[in-house]
Order: sequence, then C-alpha cells, then structure tokens
Amino acid sequence: MTRQAPGPKGEPVLGNARAFQADILQALQRGRREYGDVVRFEGIGPLFPVFFVGHPDGIKEILQDKHRNFPKTPFVSDRWRALVGDGLICSEGELWKRQRRLCQPAFHRRLITSFATGMTEVTAELLDRWEAAARAHREVDVTLDMTRLALSVLGGALFGANWRQDSEVMAHAVEVAIGEAYKKFGKFVSLPEGVPTPANLRFARARKQLDRIIYRVIEDRRADRGPHPDDLLEALMTATEDDGSGMTVEQVRNEVMTFMFGGHETVASGLTWALYLLSRHPEVAARLEAEVDEVLGGRLPGVEDLPRLPYVDRVVRESLRLYPPVSLISRTPLEDDTVQGYDIPKGSMVLLSSFVTHRHPDFWPNPEGFDPDRWIPLGEQGPHRYAWWPFSGGPRKCIGDVFGLQEMKLVLAMMAQRVRVRLAPGHPVIPRPGITLGQEHGVIATVALREKAPPAAPRALAGADSEAIAAAAAAAGCPVHGGGAR
Repeated sequence: MTRQAPGPKGEPVLGNARAFQADILQALQRGRREYGDVVRFEGIGPLFPVFFVGHPDGIKEILQDKHRNFPKTPFVSDRWRALVGDGLICSEGELWKRQRRLCQPAFHRRLITSFATGMTEVTAELLDRWEAAARAHREVDVTLDMTRLALSVLGGALFGANWRQDSEVMAHAVEVAIGEAYKKFGKFVSLPEGVPTPANLRFARARKQLDRIIYRVIEDRRADRGPHPDDLLEALMTATEDDGSGMTVEQVRNEVMTFMFGGHETVASGLTWALYLLSRHPEVAARLEAEVDEVLGGRLPGVEDLPRLPYVDRVVRESLRLYPPVSLISRTPLEDDTVQGYDIPKGSMVLLSSFVTHRHPDFWPNPEGFDPDRWIPLGEQGPHRYAWWPFSGGPRKCIGDVFGLQEMKLVLAMMAQRVRVRLAPGHPVIPRPGITLGQEHGVIATVALREKAPPAAPRALAGADSEAIAAAAAAAGCPVHGGGAR
C-alpha cells in the first residue's frame, strides 16, 4: 500500500520556493527532521512539488535498485551539457554505457598512482608561496588556492607536460566558465544560452577558448608518431571497444571537459572544507601533524605511504562526511514509482543530499561533530552503504574517486608537514551549494610555519614496481570513484 509523502506547505502561493532559494540545504534538513525520510515540498513553479529522500535505504532505491527509472533531471543535464557536451556526467542510456566502458581504463589504479608525483610537485609549489605569505604576514585565499591547485593537478594528469604552455589561459577560461555555470545552477529558470546577455557571452567566449586549446592538443597528439605521454588524454584517445571502435574527436573533447570541470572543483571543495575543519579543531590538526611527522619525517609522501597514514584517511573521510563536495543531486522518474512506500509521480523532481544524509542521527551519533575517530569501528564505508556517499552511488558512481581521494590525502599530508592554517577573524564561512559545495565568501586564512620534522625511516616500498604501489593504494582504503564524472 502506497501513500503521499508528508511535508511543509510553506507560504501562501509561494509554498517553499523562497525557503529553497534562501538556503536549500537547511530547508531539506529541516524537512527531514520535521516530516521524516521522504518529504514532499509544495511550491509555485513547474518544478514543484519537489520530493526529498533522506534515508540511505531510499537513496539506494533511487541510485541503485531503480536507477533505470530515475535518470538525471533534464534541466540539470542541460546545464551540464552546455559545459561539457555529451560527456559522462550528462549522457544517458547506451551512449553513457559505451563512454563509461571507454573511459574506465583512464582511471586504472596503475595510471592514477603515477599521477602522485604531479600532485606533490604542485602542492610543493603552493606551499612555497604560502611560506612566503606567512613570512610577509599576508592572508591567503584558501578557496582560490585550492581551486588553482586542483586544476593544475588535473591539467597535468590530462595533458602531461603540455599543460604548462596553456595553463594560464585555460585556468582563466575555466574560472570564467565555472563562475557563470555556478549562477545558472543556482537558478531553476535562466535565459537560454543563445540569448546574448553579458553572462552568456562571457560563458561562450570561455568555452570557445577551451575548445580551441583542447582540439589543438588532440590534433597534435594524433599527428605525432613518436611516443606519447602516459596521461588521461592518451588513455581516452587509445581506448577501444571489443570491435576496435573508439571515441571520436568530439567525444574525447567532451570527456576531457567533463574531467576538467567535474574533476577539479570537487577536489578543491573537499580540500578547502578539510582545511576549514582542521583550523577549527586544532586537536585534530595536532594529531595529523604527529602522524605525518612520525611516518614521513619531512620527506615527500608517496602513494605507498598512504597505508601507514590511517589518521589522514580518517580526517579525509570525516571532512567529506560533513562537507561533501557534491552535496545535492536530482533525479526525475520516467514512470510513476514508489520510494520507501511513498508515491513519486513520473516527471517529479526528486532531490538527494549527501549533506543531509551524512547528518542523519540514526546513522551518525553527534552528527554535527568533527570526529575522525568515529571511523575506526566503521571501516571504509560507514554504517550503511548509502549513509556516506560523497561520490554518489550505483552504476553512475563517480569514476574518479580514487584520483580524488589520493590527491586529498597527499595534499593534506604535505600541508600538515609545513604549515598551520588559521581562519581569518571576522570572515564568515557560509556553505554555498552549486556545482559543488562552495563557500559564499571564500575561506580567508593566515598561515603559520612549522618546524621541520626529524628524518623518518626510508619508505617501506621504495623501489616497488607499479603493481605493488597500486596494491598499497588499495590497502589505503581508496574505493573506486573522481573528480565528478558519473
């Protein structure tokens, strides 16, 4: 027997529209707390009523058990398509299945572990700048610096050494495109891209710049008969099906754009929120420093070190619990369906929020607390497969989760070795849901230098071959998920 989900009526005529506009995450959190795990929100406009599902069992129904009837909401996919074309993040059906198969080799553990050197090199460059800022008593913009760090890491992984020659132009174009996309994702209704508004023109120019560079790099790579770098672009260009067919140039471009936009913003968000939490919890930061000092002794971390840095792993997992980069996703059923016994009509907008579910009191004691040690008895996944799902789940689980987790752990370990980040007094840090969970005013901080740690023992796996390193990464608790492509 099915029934209609309960929920708040909201204001006369407007319903819950203004509450969603003001703070959608808190509106969902309040709805779950007051009405239960399936909530119906009334409101004005074509998208209402909106349904919210907050229980892990219901999330499993939608993302896994009934995923064929719950594709992505069309207007959300349309906004992504303006950025990345028919890449993994917005394609559906047979096209998505084929592209997923072709993209999977790009995220083989052997290849991902080979990117660790690039991750540590980019982080070292940032830390050198932060040390100069500390000596000059200058504040740093953590949000901006983590965005640029993550984009540099991803650019190197995508294009190898070729990234450097175009990095400034591409970084600026990505920044403009992301900024305009953020504004569109924050609105249920926006002017079509073809309307020549200043925002649409800026977006179009930025995308054209990126297309020009990406297509040029692809064509140069195809024309070069010599050895090619072992990077994500090469993996995409050489991937083939059993019948020998591969991606067209346009499909390669779409997946490059997907990884570029989905892959750096998620990591940047995760790192920014982790540094924010560490600044607010100096006792956790002190334990993190102690672990990296003992294990690394001042030398650069490698993937092979991650199994011996369990507290780093727990800090990352707990940060992703409280502030998951992809905090809100939507699905729209193709046919009438039920979730946890409640009717969900076809064509409805169904919201799922890892931000809210990660705070579900039935699964997370003291849900608002930052407690990395809660993970000791829970293992890698948590109390329920869908009680912790920062990388989504089901068949469309993020393809780059190993990449993202590896990067976060290496970056935080290096930062704990050299600096302490302290939030600037009086600067508000307010979550802003969009493409990722950003900060309304950024995160501004000061940096204090640490004394160098004493030397540690040599790396346990020094000289290990790539398969041994990949095994070490698996032992570190990296599930298989990235930078946002689903």
